[in-house]
Amino acid sequence: MIMMEEKERFEEFEMVEKTVEELKKLWEENEDDVSKEVIYWDEAFSFFLSLPLPEISPFLLEKTSNKFLKEFDWKKFKKRGYLSTDLGIFIFSFLKKNIENHASSQKRKGIREKDIEPIEVHLKVEELPVRLGYLGYQNPEKLHLIVEGSCGNDTGCEMQGGKIIVKGDCGDWTGEYMRGGELIVKGRVEYFHLSAFSPSNQGIITLGGIEIWKNGSWTKEGEKMWERGEIPIEWAGKN
Repeated sequence: MIMMEEKERFEEFEMVEKTVEELKKLWEENEDDVSKEVIYWDEAFSFFLSLPLPEISPFLLEKTSNKFLKEFDWKKFKKRGYLSTDLGIFIFSFLKKNIENHASSQKRKGIREKDIEPIEVHLKVEELPVRLGYLGYQNPEKLHLIVEGSCGNDTGCEMQGGKIIVKGDCGDWTGEYMRGGELIVKGRVEYFHLSAFSPSNQGIITLGGIEIWKNGSWTKEGEKMWERGEIPIEWAGKN
């Protein structure tokens, strides 16, 4: 039994190592094309999602993502423009693709959508030299992303479902075009995007432990916080 467990741990270690090396290679081979040719963030997502991003067990996504970020060559790319945005898009493309593939494989086995357990990924970013942007872009239903640290801009952009918990702060345009899911920010937000508080956002937003938005409208507490000027929103005015 002990030998079997050791073998499984070794195989897991090898799989994570192999996937991290593949991610490093993909970034190195393609980051320059994104930097020179891609103008908008949605184009960057389409570009990275079109790459042969490695597939791995959803239960190894956390280890793989954190190992990639820990071993990233920050020195080599420290002067690269838009590093925080493009790297955030790159690593989240990897997470998103694997989570969606996992959900699809479960459905092919006859498992109903509601019975597929979400995958929880703790992304450790507190010691990174940059704040990653666009984490949670079109966040899939079966991903619960817990950000251990602070984020850059556009956290939860076009979020469709699932859950994002940020244990630190968020930058500009948080919740941009969010449509569903649950966004929890435990720190401060520089600015929410106005669209986060559109009736089309049927999700939930919690700020500093207070639920401020739910199912397309302000909560009572959210309304009071807005009136007191405690919710920073890009472009003044309430939707």
